[in-house]
Amino acid sequence: MSRRWKDILTLHLPLVIVLAFCAYATFNQYGRAQEGIQRSWAYTFQWPIIGLFAIVVWNRYRKHGNLTRWFTDRYRARVAAYRAEAEAAEQVEQVAQPPDPDAEAWAAYQADLRRREAERADVTDRGGSAAPPGWHDRGGSAAGS
Repeated sequence: MSRRWKDILTLHLPLVIVLAFCAYATFNQYGRAQEGIQRSWAYTFQWPIIGLFAIVVWNRYRKHGNLTRWFTDRYRARVAAYRAEAEAAEQVEQVAQPPDPDAEAWAAYQADLRRREAERADVTDRGGSAAPPGWHDRGGSAAGS
């Protein structure tokens, strides 16, 4: 099936059917409103608005193809722009800030703990005691009871 026939069957024909139904419903509700059914006045104006909405949707499909693809492409472009903007702001912020002495002290403390833990693991691997210096086990409990 060619692209033209596919557009006719999936895009243009449904629009014609929806507009024909909206026109029929409008005239039907107008006739009922003339008979004295007051609620039909609202429907008399509602069906043409629904027909206009169908035309807007048809035009969007005709211009952009799949609606979800258009929204997805637009969303992805916006996300990429926001991400680039955030990364640029983050780089400027990192360059502008001096190093934090507390963060450096914390990193040094963690490095010292890792070094001590590695030394302790080396001692236990060689068959030594893993207990800290000055700690004595009295009666087999760590609490010293």
